Amino acid sequence: MIICIGNAMVDSLQTIEEVVIDKLSLNKARMTLVDKERSNYLLGNMSNPTYAAGGSAANTAYWVSQLGGSAAFIGKVSDDKLGNQFKDSIRESGLKDLTVFESDDKQTGLCAIFITPDGERTMNTYLGAGEYLSKEDLNEKEIEKAEILYMEGYLWDKPSSKDAFLYASSLNNNSGGKNAITLSDVFCVEAHRESFIDLIKENIHYVFCNEDELNSLTLQSSTDQSYKYFVENFPNVEELICTLGPDGAIVIKNGEMYSFKATEANVIDKTGAGDFFAAGYLYGLQNNLSIDESANFANKSAAHVISEIGVRPKRKFN
Repeated sequence: MIICIGNAMVDSLQTIEEVVIDKLSLNKARMTLVDKERSNYLLGNMSNPTYAAGGSAANTAYWVSQLGGSAAFIGKVSDDKLGNQFKDSIRESGLKDLTVFESDDKQTGLCAIFITPDGERTMNTYLGAGEYLSKEDLNEKEIEKAEILYMEGYLWDKPSSKDAFLYASSLNNNSGGKNAITLSDVFCVEAHRESFIDLIKENIHYVFCNEDELNSLTLQSSTDQSYKYFVENFPNVEELICTLGPDGAIVIKNGEMYSFKATEANVIDKTGAGDFFAAGYLYGLQNNLSIDESANFANKSAAHVISEIGVRPKRKFN
């Protein structure tokens, strides 16, 4: 089983015109953490939003299950309307639900996502109950049985969730499983670069990122230099999987680089592209597919989700 750990939240998606970016003082094409007041303000400026269970790692777990893989999700929600909606969605997706309720009076996390005509998504995230995940919330028996434990960098901000992250990776590693991390966003890397580096060197087998995140991690001036730096400085990482947007992706394994073209798509909404890409590749790893086959699943999965609005595609996957 692949167990994904991350921020549990509900996505609220709204298509907008470009001018609204400045009107609402949004940081286009990035993820920005906001407080409850700002979250409610942005939600109030959505005229007809679409709601769906979301969160990066939850999206990845969802798509692994839809591809036919075995997956579970660990996160934290409040016992409120959104929290129960999230848990229902997880179970209905065929995932093993290892989500727990936050005992204190905290609202379930919400991500207000604004989608511009170019398909870029601008995310404004109120973490809510999700950021209070602690190691006491972890299902140790399930983690010790996991083939791959996949963790999102977004969860690294609170000391309690960071401790949960470290504890889970240690449990899984000691029981013979593999650990994977997604660097999530440049702002995550900039905030936690040194501790990310320490974790990756010590306890990570697979690193998922895009080229901006990789360059931020390595502090190199070009992606080619970053590849070289990564190979030289992270010898224990089995595979680096780096997406390049419309230029596809590269995988580095045992010092060898493999390049893959992106699958053509009619871009409507880029929300979840990286999450679905990771899911496709993880599915390949779980089923002992070749690098080529895994990358093909990954690229096709990313193209599939960006061809419509939201992270729960209604079209059949081919």
